This record gives sequence, structure tokens and C-alpha cells, in this order.
Amino acid sequence: MTIPRIHTVSVSAAARLLLLPALILMTLSVSATPRLYRKSNPKKKTDTSYQLRYRIAGAAGFLNRDEKVRDFKFDRPVITGGTVAVEFLPTGRWKCLQQWNNASVGLAFSAFDLGQQQYLGQVFAPHSYLNVPLLRRERVTFGLRPGLGLAFVNRTYANTVPSEEKWKNITKSVDGKKIPIANQSIGSITNVFLTAGLYLDVRLAECWDFTFSGGWQHLSNGSVMTPNGGYNMFNVEAGIAYTPKYKTSGFHYYQPDTDVPSKLHDGVTKKWGIDFTIGAGVRSVYYRDRDWFAVASFSLAAYWQPYSIFRIGIGADMYYDGAYAAVYEKFKTDDSPHITYYSKTYLNESKTTNCFRAGVSIQPEFVFGNLTFGYHVGIYLYDPVKNLEPFDPSGKDSKALHIGDKPFNRGIFYAYDPTKASNYQDGWCYQKLILRYYCSKHFFVHVGLKLHIFKAEFIDAGLGFRI
Repeated sequence: MTIPRIHTVSVSAAARLLLLPALILMTLSVSATPRLYRKSNPKKKTDTSYQLRYRIAGAAGFLNRDEKVRDFKFDRPVITGGTVAVEFLPTGRWKCLQQWNNASVGLAFSAFDLGQQQYLGQVFAPHSYLNVPLLRRERVTFGLRPGLGLAFVNRTYANTVPSEEKWKNITKSVDGKKIPIANQSIGSITNVFLTAGLYLDVRLAECWDFTFSGGWQHLSNGSVMTPNGGYNMFNVEAGIAYTPKYKTSGFHYYQPDTDVPSKLHDGVTKKWGIDFTIGAGVRSVYYRDRDWFAVASFSLAAYWQPYSIFRIGIGADMYYDGAYAAVYEKFKTDDSPHITYYSKTYLNESKTTNCFRAGVSIQPEFVFGNLTFGYHVGIYLYDPVKNLEPFDPSGKDSKALHIGDKPFNRGIFYAYDPTKASNYQDGWCYQKLILRYYCSKHFFVHVGLKLHIFKAEFIDAGLGFRI
């Protein structure tokens, strides 16, 4: 029996090595960089409110050939494309950017050709990003460039699968080898776009810079619509940047006219706080189901903020995932409310209790004024489906899951293959990427992406309250 597999977000090992160390390096480097801020002369009335910088660059790279795209025969071995961007340079208007070593904000539009028109097509990605300097000299600036935005694609499952095969298969067998007949990575035109990398700017002449960058880009929809394997791209960019010369300011030598903290812990008015968040959303499980399930999250966390750019918390989390009320197709009955064709879990009856999981997590977050970005890591303390996955039809007792001849009886911690997390089993560890904006002293909005070893379970959004 061929078991259908759910296709989830998959970030390669190289991307995993890039993202977390980059975030850690960001904190250490910013805190270690000498603060050279000082108040400059008052601005003249002829000064502009914003100082802009314009950048254009060409890009080349490759699409990670993981399990979802490895069978494609690429027309070209590389991704090609480019980026145009406008950057808002640090002129003292945003104190939070000065705390990040005079970081600048950019708005960009990137376009990539993925080298396989029939299945993969092109990607168009409007996004925002930060330039966070790690090293700044008179003619050279080196730093980090994280970004977030949207990605639109013109090739999805829907417009690549033959009509007679729609909702049936993604591949067909030819001489014992699976040949793709549809895009099995992307199910939606609109996706989330994430990017992280390094950049190097070298001054060529007054107002002109050579700019070089390299890193990782990822796009997916967070399992809102399946199939949703996502793309992981690794690109380098090279181009030119132009900064118009103003009367009293320039990209390399302007001194902000706003007082900023001399140390990173200065300006922290409240070191301790308690946040309560609630969120909701929908997810799709398997492309053949053609069904959506409600999801929700609840979290209560205590935060300590030792620095103006960083805080860390410990939280109690509860999650609701309606997909675990779906009965596997083999065991469906006339009164089964939802049916799933994927065999990640052995669900032979619909139970609401299977939909709830709870755990505790550590919640580090980076702070940009009223905006925070966090990467939470947690451990399930309550998980009613952990003994129901992975589904093993080869077990001697067809009504139980087995390791050999023994049914699963898992505690809080147990052995599992993290590289197969979310495809066959989630394991005892979960993560969550979260973005919060504090609208006032007490209220905030948030959006989060729940993961298992960088493979998405769902996206949710909601409100929060801070004490």
C-alpha cells in the first residue's frame, strides 16, 4: 500500500545553520559594536525629512533540490533574477534603528526565474528588510540583512497538473521511477517570503557604492493551502547603490541629531512584563482532502528585558489543531465529520481531545521599538496523538502502532527522527516564529508560524494584552 504523504514547509540543513546563528550573531555583534553616536548641529530648514538610497542588483543562485524538486530536470542549473530597492537611511528619526547600530530600513521588489517554466515558473517578491551593520569603516560596511514580505508565483499545483489527474496524484511511475506531473511544492499563488543573509557595501565614489549580498530566501504559505512544500533558494546579488548628496548629510558620515542610549540597557523602563496572546487561523492538511481545519493558540508568558533590543520569556502554551479530528480514510464511517487521505497518524475516530496540545517554551525576542520578532522553542507536556504517529501499516496488530512488535508508549521525551518531523511525526519539540506590534502600552497584535524543526504546522494571527 502506498501511503500518501503530507507536503510541509521544509527548510534545508544549510538554511537551519544560517538562520539561528545569524540571529544570535546579530545580538552579540550589535551589543559589542562601539557606540559613536553624538548630537550633531541642528538641521537646517532645507534638510529633507528622509535620506534615501537607491539600489539595483542582479541575482544568481540555486533552488535547493530537496525531496520535492529533486526529480525535476531543470532547463538551467541556476536561478536568475534581480532586486530594486529604496532604503531609508538613519537620520535620527527612529531611535529604535539607532539602537541597532544605525540600521536602515529598505523596501524592495525581487524577481526570480526558477529555471523550469513548466512546473516552477517565476517568483515576484515585494518585501521589507533591515540593514544591520556589524562592521562600519569609512569606505566599507558589512552587516546582516533579514527581511519579510510576500511572494507571488505563476506556477502552482492547480495550473501544472493534468486535468485528468487533478486531486489524485502529483507523480506517476515510469519504469519504476516517479516522474513529476505537477508542482508538488506550491499550492497557492500568494505566499510568505522570508530572507536572511549578509551584505557588503564598498564606496566607489562620492554617492556611489558597490553592493554585494548573499543568503537564503524561503517562500511558502504556512500550510494554509496544500501542497505546501515551499521553496528554499540560495542566491548571491551584486549591484550598484546611489545616495543623493544632501547639503548636511550623507550615507557614510551623517550623525543623527537624536540622543540615543550610550549603553544597550539604557532606556529600558520596564524590565519585567507578562503577555497573554490568543490567535486563530485555518490550515490545510493534504491536497487530496480539499478541506480546511480551524486552528488556535493561547500563550501566557513572563518576559525579562535586560537590553533595549532584546528580551526573553518563559511561557505556557496551548494549541488547538482541528486536523486531528479528521479520521483516516481507511476507517471512515457514515458519520465521520472530516476525512483525511494522509496517514501521518492512526486516527480511527473523531475526538476533540486529540486536537489539543500543551507545553512550555523559552521565548527569546528581538525588539525594534514597538515591534518584536521572536523564535520560541517549546516542549510538549500534553500530546494525546504522540502514540498515534507515525502510522505503521506493517505492524502485526493492525489496530496499534508499533516499534517492531511493541506498541508505542511514549513519555515527554522520546527518540524520533527530527529530519522527518511533520511528515511522519511531530516529536516532543515545537517552535514558533512570531511577530508582534504593540499598539499601546498594554495591547498588541501578532502573527505566528508554528513549526516542528522548521516544518510548518499552521499560521495564526490575533491579539494580546501586556501587564
